[in-house]
Amino acid sequence: MRAMSNRTRVFSFRLLLSLSAASALAACGTGGVGNAVRPKETSAGEALEEGKCQGVGEGGEPLVVDWKPDQRGDLEIAMKEGVAVVAYSCEGIKLLKECHLEGNYGYMGMTRKEQVVRLNNSDEVRANLPLSGVKLSAELKRGSSLDVAMVMVGKQKTTWTEPTKGDLKGKCDGATHFVRGATVGAFVMETNTSGEAKAAAEFFGAETGGASASKRQVQNKDGDLGACKASTSNAANAPDQCGAPVRLLISPISKEKAADDKAPKEPRVELAKIEGGCPAGLVLAEGKCTKAADAPAYQCKPGNATECQAQCDKNHAGSCGALGVMLATGDGATKDAAKAAQLFEKACTGGDTPSCVNRGRMLADGNGVAKDEAKASELFDKACADGVAEACGFLGTLLLANKDTAKAAEKLKLGCDGGYDKSCGRAARLYATGDGVTQDLGVALQLYTKACRGSDGASCSELAQMHEYGKGTSKNPMIAEMHYRRGCFMGNADACADLGRLEAGKPGGADSAKRSFTMGCQRMSAFACAAMKVMYGGTGAVVPKPTDLMEWRQACTKNDLRACTRVGVINAAQGQKAGATMDLQRACTSGDAFACAVGKAIK
Repeated sequence: MRAMSNRTRVFSFRLLLSLSAASALAACGTGGVGNAVRPKETSAGEALEEGKCQGVGEGGEPLVVDWKPDQRGDLEIAMKEGVAVVAYSCEGIKLLKECHLEGNYGYMGMTRKEQVVRLNNSDEVRANLPLSGVKLSAELKRGSSLDVAMVMVGKQKTTWTEPTKGDLKGKCDGATHFVRGATVGAFVMETNTSGEAKAAAEFFGAETGGASASKRQVQNKDGDLGACKASTSNAANAPDQCGAPVRLLISPISKEKAADDKAPKEPRVELAKIEGGCPAGLVLAEGKCTKAADAPAYQCKPGNATECQAQCDKNHAGSCGALGVMLATGDGATKDAAKAAQLFEKACTGGDTPSCVNRGRMLADGNGVAKDEAKASELFDKACADGVAEACGFLGTLLLANKDTAKAAEKLKLGCDGGYDKSCGRAARLYATGDGVTQDLGVALQLYTKACRGSDGASCSELAQMHEYGKGTSKNPMIAEMHYRRGCFMGNADACADLGRLEAGKPGGADSAKRSFTMGCQRMSAFACAAMKVMYGGTGAVVPKPTDLMEWRQACTKNDLRACTRVGVINAAQGQKAGATMDLQRACTSGDAFACAVGKAIK
């Protein structure tokens, strides 16, 4: 499974849903499919620079339509048994069969999409088909093209976002990236020597209105068009004969990161994410990675405001959307919510589905535009059916705010299946409490686990608590500490505070506990600040929210030991010794070593 191309980063799932197929058909006019212009012949001077590695460290979205059946089979097995891991570099790509990440891929159906991508020269073949692009480009004759017809019915996705080497299981020498997801459906790849264009269905043998004189050779094929027509956006699985991987989303395995001990920044606007891209020196245009000079307009690089504005001015919807994200978040541009909302509307009208989601986000919050929850809900619902996981999650959150918890749980779980980690965490809380659904701690545990594997630090804290106290699973303090630490690294104040609590209860754990409590206090955890004041002479203000205190007090009466410790330590820091002693004694008697230590300190 070794790829030969140096240009392996391919376009995003989100941006894949472009108008390239429609553009190709429009070029044919209405008089039949045989009248399109023959592909432009390329000279050596027009070719991309050979021998220079463009780098694939950030990952990408390579097509897998050129993989042999046995290679595809190995990939599918790896994705069923865990989260697949690969060695991915300028030298190529290799599936590491004996290496994996724990977890699985959820499936999210979407409105069926058809697309034809035409690779007009050897450079485009190598850039978009990294596995065998060198071989295929050598076989590609002047004046011919390689056409890829795809029918896409859903996506497989894991919630892992930034796993580290320490998360890998098995024989993982050489591992650099993991398979974050795959678009599935059916495809046909074939050579074309006439220059004519046709719709995706015609590649699968459907009847056409006229004969064609072009000479074609099928290079590879998987799936059945008839089976794909039976797909629905709310299906739990892809139809038989229409679940072949068409494109992968490959993301890097991160280096171990130290926890950020700085105070929290202003909360970010939560928007649909843009993933993937093209190798350095290439741009995404009409569904493929190509040279900017060959593209009338193309997808700009997120973060490059000048380029995004230039391409948006050429009415490239994805570039307008990317510029909108920059203005909404302040990343790479001065914040301007009103302008961002205008750009999202323009991009959404132009066919960029993620921008429709982000337009809905602005409408739901009244951010830069008049609040309109009904319109936001409509945009989310349509984008959810189109396979954008964030849209399902945002819709679930909106339904939850409007007290429709049963339907909210359904949409949140769907967003979780699509790989949106925060959607998993929000669904988990409903199942943990039985709010609008039948309480199920086992389901809550699974959902919190998925959320924690992503970037939801709050879910790591909740997951750790379940392992610490044996809720929905057996007690395991070591696993609890691991999840608290992961949540703390993600910036969650409660996770840092509880990590300090566990560390302080261990022999010789004072220094690490002080470090964790300090990070928690800097992130505005009243419990962490109180622990520092009572045990280590900290001077941070202890200002708990009244709602938090009430919640912890109620939880303590229901034998939630963590809540008893929190209330006791905060009362101790505020000089309320009598009340603190009672709560701490209750937690200490039940096995909380830190509560015991604080109880001794305040005697």
